[in-house]
Amino acid sequence: MAKASRHVAILESIFGEDLVERAVLEPRGFEVSYHHTHTAEEIIAAAQSACGMLLETVHITPRVLDALPECRVVSRYGVGIDTIDVDACTARGVAVMNVPDYCMDEVAEHALALALALSRGIVLYDRDIRQGGWINDRHGVRTLIGRNFGIVGFGRIGKAAAWRAAALGMNVLAYDLKPIPLPGVRVIFTNSLEELLPQVDVLSLHVPLTPHTRDLIGSREMALMKRNAILINTARGPVVNQDALVDALQRGIIAGAGTDVHTTEPIPPGSPLLSAPNLIVTPHMAYYSPEAQLKMRQMVAANVADFFEGKGEDHIVNGIRFSGSM
Repeated sequence: MAKASRHVAILESIFGEDLVERAVLEPRGFEVSYHHTHTAEEIIAAAQSACGMLLETVHITPRVLDALPECRVVSRYGVGIDTIDVDACTARGVAVMNVPDYCMDEVAEHALALALALSRGIVLYDRDIRQGGWINDRHGVRTLIGRNFGIVGFGRIGKAAAWRAAALGMNVLAYDLKPIPLPGVRVIFTNSLEELLPQVDVLSLHVPLTPHTRDLIGSREMALMKRNAILINTARGPVVNQDALVDALQRGIIAGAGTDVHTTEPIPPGSPLLSAPNLIVTPHMAYYSPEAQLKMRQMVAANVADFFEGKGEDHIVNGIRFSGSM
């Protein structure tokens, strides 16, 4: 096999510069180029001769891959890989990598913060006081101790959320296709999502967006939940059917919801989501802290170098390993 190039193309990022990535890759013998691409044509032009690509929101399609035969690895800023055609990469021998462990604590904290804010009515009362009110009705305010915290997707972030829920005195239940116990925390695994839903007081979603998880929680699923249950989504917006969520909140099918991720981002003005009762929305920020952002940039760059050195298996999502020479 021909030698791979040592050019790594950063296709786009929110950071506006590439100092962190260069500091990781250049000492390991790679050249870095930084671009602001949006279209397939721009991606192809930017990544000509590149052995690896770093990206955040642009889409990697079969067309892009076919035009970049020297690319051996695609590394994404973040956990989700829904902007990458993983099957197309696998068919062409291109590794897909992510950084699944850079923001576990941040997302878990955000999920619990939303659950606490909803259970205590924090946002509702703050808004009312600022508008001159002083709500005396405490209906719906409750403690979480002794309640059931249900987790869908018991990976790294799900486990981090479980630790925090247990520390609050909650009972932890979980559903995952491959349930792995968490040392130090008693977790009750259910055999199906349908078995989990009627039992939980808080449902926290921690699954990637795939064809199987799109609309995972819809009208049928919310109808199975308790009427005083809270739904938390810090995973991906389309995991929850937005229309079904608005309807469930309006009709009191569930008591409240907190969502950091949305079907359309930013949320369009006038969206029914913005007028839904007992809903807290945040702007896709659960992953963020200055420390996590720096760690993510370092890790997404290191992925490429690790791949060509035969390392980083934990960050390869499609099983492709490098075979060749640099």
